[in-house]
Amino acid sequence: MSFLTSLRQFIQKHALISPGARVVVGVSGGPDSLALLHALLQLAPDHGWQLHAAYLNHGLRAEAEEEAHFVAELAAAWGIGCTIERADVQSLAQRPGVSVEEAARQARYAFLWQVAARLQASIVAVGHHADDQVETILMHMLRGSGLAGLRGMPPSVLLSSLRLDKIQMAEDVLPSYVQRSQLPDHVRLIRPLLPFSRQDILHYCQQHHLQPRWDLSNLDTTYFRNQLRHEIIPRLRAINPHLTTGISRMAFALQGDYDVLATHRQELWRELAQVEPGRVRLELTPFRALLPGDQRALLRRAISELRPDFRNIRWEHTERVLDVLILEPQRASGGPYTLTTGLVAYLSYDWLDVQEAQFIPVDVPQILQPERLALPGKVNLGPSWHLVAREVAWEPGEAPWQRGHHANALWLPWHIPQPLLVRPRKPGDRMQPFGLPSEKRLKDLMNALKIPRPERTHWPLLVDAHDRILWIVGRRASDLARVSSSDLRAWEILLEYRAKS
Repeated sequence: MSFLTSLRQFIQKHALISPGARVVVGVSGGPDSLALLHALLQLAPDHGWQLHAAYLNHGLRAEAEEEAHFVAELAAAWGIGCTIERADVQSLAQRPGVSVEEAARQARYAFLWQVAARLQASIVAVGHHADDQVETILMHMLRGSGLAGLRGMPPSVLLSSLRLDKIQMAEDVLPSYVQRSQLPDHVRLIRPLLPFSRQDILHYCQQHHLQPRWDLSNLDTTYFRNQLRHEIIPRLRAINPHLTTGISRMAFALQGDYDVLATHRQELWRELAQVEPGRVRLELTPFRALLPGDQRALLRRAISELRPDFRNIRWEHTERVLDVLILEPQRASGGPYTLTTGLVAYLSYDWLDVQEAQFIPVDVPQILQPERLALPGKVNLGPSWHLVAREVAWEPGEAPWQRGHHANALWLPWHIPQPLLVRPRKPGDRMQPFGLPSEKRLKDLMNALKIPRPERTHWPLLVDAHDRILWIVGRRASDLARVSSSDLRAWEILLEYRAKS
């Protein structure tokens, strides 16, 4: 079967390019992208495709200027449009956690995405082939990867899923800068050459008298990928001459398995997860019942929700939490368990919470620093709650607490030592609960009240002028909050919810 026939069938099988589509082709001048552009140009008339070549000079090699001229002249000779630009990849690579390779990758995809947006194209095609697939899978395997990494590069993926937000593109990096919010989410990156080996592509170039340019940096074995390409893979191929075919077939099989699992886990996510700014909550009881593979996948998804630009979620990021669930199956409260930079997990009775380390819940009362509560007066407890103090009086036998239980109300003797403060907890806090003969540690009381651990640090405590705890707000009153049966007036403290406008 000819190269063009195989290419046409692969495109049809995976629905890579629809009839009449505009396609931006990333062209470096090398054999892969040159063969891709030429082959698509041969097929274009039968399908009404409109092709446009795009070349990005990364500013890393002197010969890149010559390559840019080559691509421009070739596109003109072949009668297709062409966009050429330059990026300052070295500047991008100065940013924390960004290697030169990663900076070049993100700049290239951002550039191609921008060109597609300008041309209203729905497809970006690149020249990744079967040997690139082998290198990618081995890189993932050597670093330690799950199924998502071992499936390699899929034939088609949304550009918006490639996590390009880690590098905030600026005008001095890409002249045709377009705001991320203006880039269409529907543009797809396709890899039509995945079924073809490097040798197949070189043969196609020779057959059609194509004269590619060669990037000498591909020979530099200080790069991990080049080490694999020139040192490791040749040894593996000596053991198995069909290495490329075998791993490529494995990748396509695993991609099918991954899609099945992804559909299943998306349903689990809809059932178990609640996503809010700064926190993802997973319903704990059904989460415990899942197989470890599903648990791990949901935890990784939770981390990704909070860190969308984080590309390498490692084994230890999830196993700390899974080990606790396995080794302590009865534990309902615990943490914080460090996941990755700035993210922690808590067991919070009904929930497994994955959240920012400094996350402050908005659905419960919280206080960051001591606030004076005037009598009468008011104190805000986060964006959704406040405490209100006011004077109340009653007739004999009509005290307000005699009308029923009020969890969000407290009554204090008229001569309670003032000023009152509302503060977060501090080490050594103790309280004598209402009706009990002795003090208890605040930590033990919060455990008994099942206040989730992430909420305890800033849970509001009402204290008197001697810093004695009068109320674990909304949860448990102190024995100091005891109004005499002969009193006919007191201070009423109400915890009130403020509905969002």
